[in-house]
Amino acid sequence: MKSVYFLILIGIFSTQLGCKQFKADHPQAALSDENATNLTAKSIVHYADSIDKNLKFLEKTTSLVYMLGDLSFYVEQYSSDNNPILMVEHAFNGGISNNLKKYYFRNDSLILETVNNELSNEDGNVFKQVRTYLRNNTVFRMEDRTASAETEIKSLPFVNLPLSQNTNTDQSHLENVKTLHDIMNGTDKFEMVFESITTYPDSRYIILRSKLQNNYTASILVNEKDAFIDSLLNKPIDFKNQKLMLNWIIKDQEAVYVPVASNTSANGLKR
Repeated sequence: MKSVYFLILIGIFSTQLGCKQFKADHPQAALSDENATNLTAKSIVHYADSIDKNLKFLEKTTSLVYMLGDLSFYVEQYSSDNNPILMVEHAFNGGISNNLKKYYFRNDSLILETVNNELSNEDGNVFKQVRTYLRNNTVFRMEDRTASAETEIKSLPFVNLPLSQNTNTDQSHLENVKTLHDIMNGTDKFEMVFESITTYPDSRYIILRSKLQNNYTASILVNEKDAFIDSLLNKPIDFKNQKLMLNWIIKDQEAVYVPVASNTSANGLKR
């Protein structure tokens, strides 16, 4: 996928969330007097900051950790009343690069995309941050800043970038939103089926693969067995190429299986 490195959703910020939870920091309040046609970079940043400050009040779900070659990534979705308002993509390529990308949504539309990228090379590390502002699904402003240290970059101002006249730029953001949907819903390239379960004595993994050939794979670490895991171990052929109903949490950048009988609150999606 062309944009897979920085892959990777929709959101209505429901007014039902209530001022009782967000009080003065309610994200929607920051834009309550503005229409989609007159959003400004300043008001959008204010809105995004309010969401970041109130993540604990939002519903959180997490995708599997998908792999393709050396690239691994997963997505966190923050929602109110099942309406996503923030998607966070974590992508890493071994020791070469780490990428954190956030998508902020308002009234079903993507209004801000932020990228925090760390790239390692022979000369050291390079840290880069990019912010892309959208209005009516059209990019109206881009800005970035770059530094050699993470602590240094926070003190630098953002610099405006020239906007491309190519409308494909706007389309690519909409395509990324669709990909985020697919990741969280486990559809298209991200519809995973059972391939195998490893039986190593020191670690055990459920191996999944995309239903589409030569595409993504995923693995889930099994630290604790239950009746379902026993079934996979005893008769894996019965589950071959089947879509499984699983719960997981993300820990240290990998999915960890949550047993059915466990009281642990799983962040993973059920399949």
